[in-house]
Amino acid sequence: MSKKTAAPAQAARPLLPVPLDPAALEGPVWLRGPRPGDVAAVPSEVEESAEAAVVTPADVAESAMQAVVGIDAAIASLQAMRTHFLAGLGRLAIDQALAERLDTGVAVRDLAAELALRERRSDRTVEAEVSQAIDTVEQWPATLHAWGDARISRGHVSVIAEIGAPLKTPEARAAFEAALLPHAEATTPGRLRAIARRELTKLLEQPLTERHRAATDRRAVSVTDLDDGMSMLRAIVPTVLAHGILDRLSQMARAGDADPDDHRTYDQRRADALCDLSLTGEATDRALRGIRAQVSIVIPATVLTGDGTGSDAARREDARLRTGQLVDPETARMLAGMTKLWTRVFTDPVKGHVVAVDGYRPPRKLRQLLRERDQRCRWPGCTAKAEHADIDHTIPWAEGGLTEVGNLAHLCRRHHTLKGATLAGGRRWQVRQLGHGVLEWTSPEGRIYVDEPEPVGPRFTERYADSYTDWLWKGVIGPEPETPF
Repeated sequence: MSKKTAAPAQAARPLLPVPLDPAALEGPVWLRGPRPGDVAAVPSEVEESAEAAVVTPADVAESAMQAVVGIDAAIASLQAMRTHFLAGLGRLAIDQALAERLDTGVAVRDLAAELALRERRSDRTVEAEVSQAIDTVEQWPATLHAWGDARISRGHVSVIAEIGAPLKTPEARAAFEAALLPHAEATTPGRLRAIARRELTKLLEQPLTERHRAATDRRAVSVTDLDDGMSMLRAIVPTVLAHGILDRLSQMARAGDADPDDHRTYDQRRADALCDLSLTGEATDRALRGIRAQVSIVIPATVLTGDGTGSDAARREDARLRTGQLVDPETARMLAGMTKLWTRVFTDPVKGHVVAVDGYRPPRKLRQLLRERDQRCRWPGCTAKAEHADIDHTIPWAEGGLTEVGNLAHLCRRHHTLKGATLAGGRRWQVRQLGHGVLEWTSPEGRIYVDEPEPVGPRFTERYADSYTDWLWKGVIGPEPETPF
């Protein structure tokens, strides 16, 4: 989870002109900010103080970023307002059709056709937007309110509505919103999706085993023809098999890095390996035939033993891939019986973060711990998987940083490069570890972003508002002794 905190207290700076694009000055008055020509109209005493201040490129960049953030917030609010209007138009058309006993579908289609002609758009697209707006207003009111306040974006709204679609009661949807909105205001839609899947599992009445059996019946393979003699092969298969297939193809693609004459890209090698295995039953290169897929699954003890099947507690502790995808209990137990290598994972009882793992060789144990703890690139908002990322020393090795869990974190190559880069004016991104895998990033502009590892294990909360010491006296030792003074 990523959290954005307030930047350190600094002297307020006036919004400076942004000489980036003359067309920006043609926007609405309330979005323009000061024009370059407006600077000449300030009083003489202000001119003297302004001359003493030196406007740097960093000042201009900060002004431009403030403008972009403000515009995006205005866009979010306007999108929410537009959703309200579209839903109102749709409900008005439906109510009028019902009053006259007409087809409501035709009434909405007529509305969409009229609006689309005015906007020179497709009426099918507008009709879909009207239907979606009605669903958003009626089913996700708290989400729509947060959208209107510009606390979340359209991407967050889409994730909440998409993942929460199986919830059929207003009470379940309200609980879903209450659990997700605090996360949505602090992280990206990509990370929110994984959190939403976990929260959905807690609210669904049907156990995962039954849902998985029904979903397995929908497995299929299809082909969509593209341009230039290409096609897209699409398969719907159980999650464990899909990730296993992708992992094996990825390993085969990486094995091609050793061949200096192989100029194919990583994705091209994976596609070719898929064709080889599907059409011939084996990889073209004999050395690749021994590669086997590796899939990491977190399996709670209750799933292994089968205790509490179908109960609320069992549904909250389903087996999962490290990416957060659910694995049905039967598949998890089958894989547990076949595996030759076990990794015992210990989690924080309050937050669910991974704090330790078992292993044999220390280097491997440390890598396992970091991979299970981080799960992804630890740059705020990034969703790149940890197994494809670099392990970075928070304090560089050359500067005395130790190779230990409190000084290591996964960063994808893109953000690893950015962390170590020196920017204009000697500015750099800074990061420090606060303990328990929590990273505090400071941007070159001085803003602070906190990134926490995703919870993996169950999370426990206090039942009493009293402190642990008070609980110990009352529940175990007995009444707390009176203070003698």
